[in-house]
Amino acid sequence: MTEKNLNHDLISLFRAYEAEAYKIPDPGQATVLTASKRPFDGFARFPPPVNDFWFESKLIKNKISAFNSQRVEDHQFAALQHIKQNGGHVAVILGCWIPRQDYWFMLFDVDFLLKRQGISIKQKDLIALCSQGYNISLKNKDADIFKPEWLVEKLITALPGEDNGSLYR
Repeated sequence: MTEKNLNHDLISLFRAYEAEAYKIPDPGQATVLTASKRPFDGFARFPPPVNDFWFESKLIKNKISAFNSQRVEDHQFAALQHIKQNGGHVAVILGCWIPRQDYWFMLFDVDFLLKRQGISIKQKDLIALCSQGYNISLKNKDADIFKPEWLVEKLITALPGEDNGSLYR
């Protein structure tokens, strides 16, 4: 399982729910050596209330482990923030794949992750978020219960126990 597989599965899931969804191709090897950088991984256009949704994805695999937002590049944060400031729905998607057990993703608010730059989201916090229903299944048998509005409603803006109000926007 790779991030490329995660992106493919996300795009397939979004397309199954009436979205026009696209993965921005990774630059070729020759381009990597020049200045070409992808602003984010993909986007989807859903019917209202979600409308346009833009994302950068990261993957943890084999077990739930801490996630450090420094894995998201500065230019990716900047691109997502620009879209958010202009009214678009954006998220950093954290996928988790545990072979033969589980496969899901969570949505993190860009500003929330920027405030935590350099501070990992601990394993115990990710597990707590799962137990509170913030993870969205990518297992084939569960795909029929996905709701596009979750891309907005389940956006994580705080960790359990933080005193800045609701986890939701």
